[in-house]
Amino acid sequence: MNSELSRLYYRETIQGSGVGEGKVIRRRGGIGVYANVRVAVCALKPGEGTAFIWKAGSAMPAEFAPAIFEGIQGALHSGVLAGLEVTDICTAIEDGSYHEVDSTADAFREAAEIAVTEAIRKASPIVLEAVSTVTVSVPDVLSESVELTLASRGGRAKVLPSEHEIKSFSAIVLSEKLSELIAELLRVSSGSAQISSCSAGFRPRPDPPDTIEQWVASS
Repeated sequence: MNSELSRLYYRETIQGSGVGEGKVIRRRGGIGVYANVRVAVCALKPGEGTAFIWKAGSAMPAEFAPAIFEGIQGALHSGVLAGLEVTDICTAIEDGSYHEVDSTADAFREAAEIAVTEAIRKASPIVLEAVSTVTVSVPDVLSESVELTLASRGGRAKVLPSEHEIKSFSAIVLSEKLSELIAELLRVSSGSAQISSCSAGFRPRPDPPDTIEQWVASS
């Protein structure tokens, strides 16, 4: 699967909650590097996007807050399952610690990314796939071919109220395959089908947990 297409048609999200801690402690020569961030993540409702909450109070200087948020956004952009953007998630910065000399913005950016990645892994992550609603109207004599075409693309066709000698269907299909489906519907109807579509959001990808790695590898 093309990586740009995968980012367009697929997302990651979480089903539960989790806590992660990121520590960056290094010393090279006489120079030390230190940062410590603890975050909690929880699932939001589908379509709510992302939310951030600062609960750390004065445990860390405000000057490091921008770097911490950048680290969080970096982790959400990369995901943990398939390198996809994580959506419908709330991230709360709960606590942390710093060193007056050894702490830097870069260290806190790295620590925050580590913490969020760990928290997401504990929160039952899953892959989402974009879906669209397709509505098709054709002369009644072509309805069987259209219904079979929708079914072959994973769309369970629902019959809609129609005019005399016209039959209409509605189905939920993968957005990634929408253009191919429209082309096929036009082919089987000899161009007579009236087709419309709109986004229906995202749904969990129906892979059992033990096969998601195979899907990622094949993508």
